Amino acid sequence: MKLMAVTDDAHEAGDLLRILLEIHPFVDHVQIREKRKSAGEVYQLCKELLAEGLPANKLWLNDRVDTASLLGLRQVHIPGHGLPLEELKKLYPNLRIGAPVHSLEEAVQAEAAGVAYALYGHCFPTASKKGKSPQPLSNLGYIRQNIRTPLYGIGGIDVERLVYLKALDLDGVAVMSGIFSAKDPLDAVKNLREECLRLEEIQ
Repeated sequence: MKLMAVTDDAHEAGDLLRILLEIHPFVDHVQIREKRKSAGEVYQLCKELLAEGLPANKLWLNDRVDTASLLGLRQVHIPGHGLPLEELKKLYPNLRIGAPVHSLEEAVQAEAAGVAYALYGHCFPTASKKGKSPQPLSNLGYIRQNIRTPLYGIGGIDVERLVYLKALDLDGVAVMSGIFSAKDPLDAVKNLREECLRLEEIQ
């Protein structure tokens, strides 16, 4: 399974830069989800990440199409309340777009819009969604059976829970708190990567 690290909007720019430079060799994608930072701050963070060697094809910006365009990036994740996917694809035909889905209907619509991946969640209880019940994993399995678009899970994912998502034949997982709230983010990422590889081998 592919592994995406999603930033949690809880770190100062310098600390976040350090963490991302440490962990990016062990993940397939990095999604910059910094809602409280200005466009200028996100731009500067990404510019430094790229200058320090984070591959551009790993870097996804959450909801910042303008910033991505300015940086020459071709990957954005559009949140559920974000811009219309079909209109974005018309305007930026080479843009790779990720989108959240919570039902088969949303997943089918996202696939029709030509998204690069669909992100389902939250899959398990998580501190970032306090008081909100997880989306049923049974729905996730049903979506998997009915779309060809790469499908990722997010929300409360740790090493022990990866096996349940692999059993649903997901293409990957996106992890936020499990990495960025960890005492040692690099160790957390390495453990997640190791388990992802192990599950691939025993498939």
